[in-house]
Amino acid sequence: MSSRIYYLLALFLFGVLQTSARGDDAKLTPEQVKFFETKIRPVLVEHCYECHSVESDEPGGNLLLDTKAGMFKGGLTGPVHIAGDPEKSLLIKALRYDEIEMPPDKPLSEAVVNDFITWVKQGAFDPRSAKADSASAPMKEYGRESLWSFLPRTTPELPSVENETWGRDPVDRFVLQKIERNNLIPTNDADPRTLIRRLYSDLIGLAPTFDEIEEFAALHEKNKNEATEQLVDRLLESPQFGVRWGRHWLDVARYGESNGDDGLGRNATFPHAWRYRDYVVDAFNQDVPFDRFVTEQIAGDLLPARTAEQRNRQLIATGFLAIGSKPAVAMNKNFAMDVVDDQINVVSTAIMGLSVACARCHDHKHDPIPTRDYYSMAGIFKSSQTLYGAAGNQGLTAPPTPLHELVSVWDPKSKSDFKTAPQFPKTYSAKIDELQPELHLSFQQKPEALNIEGKTAEFSKKNFAKLKEAAIRGELPEPEPAKEDAEDAEADGSKTDYTVSFWFKNNIKNTERPITAYLFSRGKWKESNLAGDHLGIGGKHDSKRTGKLFVFNGKQNKVSIAGSTVISPGTWNHVVLIRKQNQVQLFLNGAVKPEIDAKIPSNIGESREFALATRTDNMFPLDGNLAEFSIYSKALDAGAAHSLFTASGQPQRPSILGFAMGVREKEKPQDSKIHIGGQTSKLGEVVPRGFLTAYQQDFVDANRSDFSAASNIPAEASGRLELANWLTSPDHPQTARVFVNRVWSYLFGHGLVATVDDFGVYGARPSHPELLDYLANRFVEEGWSVKKLIRQLVLSRTYQQDSQCVELLAKIDPGNTFFARYSRRRLDAESIRDRMLQASGKLDLTPQAGSAIDEIDTLINWPPGAATNLHKKTNHRSIYLCMLRHSPPPELAAFDLPDGIKVTGRRDETVLPTQTLYLLNNPFVIEQSYALAEYSLNDKTLQEADRVAFLFRRILQRNPTDYEIEQALRLIRSIKKESDPQQKQLTEVWATLCQGLFATNEFRYVD
Repeated sequence: MSSRIYYLLALFLFGVLQTSARGDDAKLTPEQVKFFETKIRPVLVEHCYECHSVESDEPGGNLLLDTKAGMFKGGLTGPVHIAGDPEKSLLIKALRYDEIEMPPDKPLSEAVVNDFITWVKQGAFDPRSAKADSASAPMKEYGRESLWSFLPRTTPELPSVENETWGRDPVDRFVLQKIERNNLIPTNDADPRTLIRRLYSDLIGLAPTFDEIEEFAALHEKNKNEATEQLVDRLLESPQFGVRWGRHWLDVARYGESNGDDGLGRNATFPHAWRYRDYVVDAFNQDVPFDRFVTEQIAGDLLPARTAEQRNRQLIATGFLAIGSKPAVAMNKNFAMDVVDDQINVVSTAIMGLSVACARCHDHKHDPIPTRDYYSMAGIFKSSQTLYGAAGNQGLTAPPTPLHELVSVWDPKSKSDFKTAPQFPKTYSAKIDELQPELHLSFQQKPEALNIEGKTAEFSKKNFAKLKEAAIRGELPEPEPAKEDAEDAEADGSKTDYTVSFWFKNNIKNTERPITAYLFSRGKWKESNLAGDHLGIGGKHDSKRTGKLFVFNGKQNKVSIAGSTVISPGTWNHVVLIRKQNQVQLFLNGAVKPEIDAKIPSNIGESREFALATRTDNMFPLDGNLAEFSIYSKALDAGAAHSLFTASGQPQRPSILGFAMGVREKEKPQDSKIHIGGQTSKLGEVVPRGFLTAYQQDFVDANRSDFSAASNIPAEASGRLELANWLTSPDHPQTARVFVNRVWSYLFGHGLVATVDDFGVYGARPSHPELLDYLANRFVEEGWSVKKLIRQLVLSRTYQQDSQCVELLAKIDPGNTFFARYSRRRLDAESIRDRMLQASGKLDLTPQAGSAIDEIDTLINWPPGAATNLHKKTNHRSIYLCMLRHSPPPELAAFDLPDGIKVTGRRDETVLPTQTLYLLNNPFVIEQSYALAEYSLNDKTLQEADRVAFLFRRILQRNPTDYEIEQALRLIRSIKKESDPQQKQLTEVWATLCQGLFATNEFRYVD
């Protein structure tokens, strides 16, 4: 390598020096460690270590990048990095190919460059040790206290407390003990209005009406416990409960409806992701036990099913593993491993609270997770095929994959995939002939000998025909004369009515057929306007009907009706097409309900000609197979049409109801090799598929854990089902603890373990360890019921405290670690939007059908400069908005909506000027303000003071004070003076007050 290259390498690679990262690892946050391990180190390993590590024969520019010490020592050129200032950093210049070009072979993606810019801005933190890490280096020793979450749950006794009368539940005793030990006392109980607003917000994400508050307050005064229990039970049974709590899990599951912008604008939709969203909402509403919920998401496709509905549900559940971000920049040799890494990360972080993905390149820096364990789990997911569909254009985004087919009928005993040629009973042909067809062909020959004009040569007998650039022409006989009392021959259908029945096999993948393939045509041969009927399979040129059967009546009328079922490539299917005057029906695979049932004007005219396996203009032939073709000069009824299938002796065919993202087993599971340094090009030993080993004897503690990490994965299985069973074992130390802590965090503002996604060494210690174990034990004992857990917590006196923070509490416990009061919280983005719609009377509480995204895959804002707005206007709950990665719904973007890329167990809760600007200027807020103002003005009986009170009750669920009425009227009258007092202007005047109330803290916060 030339000295110039050494110099440039030194400039490029030394930009991480002279930063605040010299500090100890303990000063780094878990988020910083994770960012470095997942965004920075893998890039250094892949692009830099070959020339700049202790394993290099001659490190370029004397620069070592595989240790923190090497980073800070620098190379021959000395430091070239300015901490916190990426614009002046030669590192960033090199990455941008600005004067310096590094890496020298080709530039890194813009997304990776942006990661390095972020890293430099934040001080180029580096959690690595002074020496180079090795996958085979011995793990560090750990103490019992630091790895508390790996140890078996304890069975704590209920603590003694001084104030025996305060608590209602064992939860209260654990909390009160900590409060009393710190010489504090709990705050007073919340008043009824505060409590009901809190419960509505936490359980269903909406606000109670003013009347509901008044009713609850009256009941509360009579018997507060009974009133609260009845309210909680009603809210838990509301369909809106699943909407609220399903959204929490979607944060954890990194839900998104696109693959994510790669920095170049390439962001493709996932049009089937919504099914997973609906699965999650339904699971919480149905109170699916959490252990079952986890198992379905990891291995639902491997679970037995009794019905098609259950089977479909379980397939959809595996979308948990498929919906992760897949930016186009990842379309390289590491793509498959990046998908596996995402799956390991979501499973380990969401369920165990561990960042296992940090062990991809080396042993975990802080937790007892050797890189061998990472690749043991990687083998499980590498033995599974991820089904995410075709994300946009194959050349621009990730390569397409299949999807789960959701079917109408599920027979687990049936082994048929319908790809084998059907074996018909000997009676089948006779049954067809009973219906008196004009022509019946069983195709006991080779039709390659058929030329396009239908001339035949000698045939050798074969059971089924193969058609390729060949076709069959025929002509129906002239019909009998029309009846004398008929107005004309057309009226009784004697010239236009017909039925055609046949079996076919389509040999081309739907995504590879450039244009339509025609199965049958009825019309004049080679007529340019194609007058007649044409039955075909849609090609990829029209993505809305790709792979679907459709009927087209020619260029003159241009009526084209498509079915809903996608014909799976390589499968045998039976069709019956019936025309009765202007009504057309198409029956598929013996279904009682027609695939197509529509009025399609007949323009067949006098023609009696038909064509099979091509169109009448000799275009777009079928590449496939045919069997048992029959055509009739009459319209058969539905019963006769059905008999043409049932007489075949073939099993009832499930129709495809749709598609879903997910995973499935690969035909040949395989163990994974260790990727040395995380590099796919440097492979080490093979490690058997398995789970984490940190629960074994002497690993965490001298005493063996009660929970065994043994993994008995059959050779023919991926191991996903075994992994799911291991995670949901009642004795697993982390699963129940992590989820219970998540629930506590959603209800109380922060968790018993503050770092809800990190139960490792770098995570926080439990503030109430005995309470955490008590709740986890009870959760498991009560069948992993989420609703029972939530009910217990919200009925506790701890939850029902007031949020008022007295001076002593603020001084001793400013973060409310002891839970001696309720933590006041800002509403999340979805709740703010939903409550505005609720107040304006526009909220639609019914579930959104499907997604705001079209059925087809779409590249968002591509090509560069284009504007793709998939955020269709809707008044449904916010969970049903189009959740595109890097292109969030504009109504939610200002209030800390998760990005859908990483596991998010706890959202940020920022207070920014942009949020105020949103409330003052956003079109959605203005629209809801106008709608509510107009609604209030429709009641002509309201005086101005009454209208002010009405708006307060709609938005804040209370009556205004006299002072508030006075101030509101002063505002209204001052605005009126400046405007024309017509209805339109009046709406604007009162909308101003509505918008002002929406902007108040009282609206945005829950006490």
